Amino acid sequence: MPNCPSCSSSRLKILRLFKKLDKFTIYHCQNCDLCFKKDINKDNAFDIQKGDYYLKKLTGNKVNARYKRHFLRRSKDHLKYIEKFISRNFIKSVLDIGCGAGIFLSYLKTKGWKVEGLEPDPFMFDYAKNSLDLNVSNLYLEDWKSEEKYGLVYMSHILDDLPNIKKTLKKINKRMDANGLLFVEVPNLSIKFRINLEKEAELKVAEYFFSEKSLKFLLENNGFNIIDIKTFRLVHLNTTFQKIISPLFYIMKFQPRKFRPYLRVIAKKNE
Repeated sequence: MPNCPSCSSSRLKILRLFKKLDKFTIYHCQNCDLCFKKDINKDNAFDIQKGDYYLKKLTGNKVNARYKRHFLRRSKDHLKYIEKFISRNFIKSVLDIGCGAGIFLSYLKTKGWKVEGLEPDPFMFDYAKNSLDLNVSNLYLEDWKSEEKYGLVYMSHILDDLPNIKKTLKKINKRMDANGLLFVEVPNLSIKFRINLEKEAELKVAEYFFSEKSLKFLLENNGFNIIDIKTFRLVHLNTTFQKIISPLFYIMKFQPRKFRPYLRVIAKKNE
């Protein structure tokens, strides 16, 4: 058995939930609670399935309108959350790692932020660079070299895809301003996620599967202090039917934390 890529423990169990789940093995660390694939992709941060996913969001060379609406709503939600933790000396500059079509960066740019992004997928890079006129590089994080300092490093559903999480976090830490923030959002290894493991889209590309415990352990042992960590259910009331049943969505807010499908963290670098 391999050692845990987060805590190096050899106390691992094989997470076997479905007989059909035979394409690869997922290990569960008994020390830090991280779950990870047996064969982590060390060559690229994103595999071809990620490119296929993005391709489905394109119509010709244009980004699907529904995709844009979804990510604009999410961008507004994320910025509203991030602004709760911004200090007086905060510098409004952001590095978006895995920025996709650049919707979040474009939104922050309208709010006066200095924006920069990394996006290895050529389709999404082209849209962000040429259609939205954003400062985006067509690079993997491990190939990126910069001495710039950022007020915010933003990683939405990216940390779980990267091949070397500890090395990644150390690199990010060096590029953060003294008053800077790290935003991370990933799927939560909740009861629902475990039950639907083989149906989850993240399973195709993700290298790691985080719980609150494992994500907190990883960040705190790689140069970060947790300011806020929460589980949540992402709900956008964007159809008439959803608005009619909105009381149900309100009730869902009171689900136990272990049932909520997403994890969100704000952290700062250790002083």
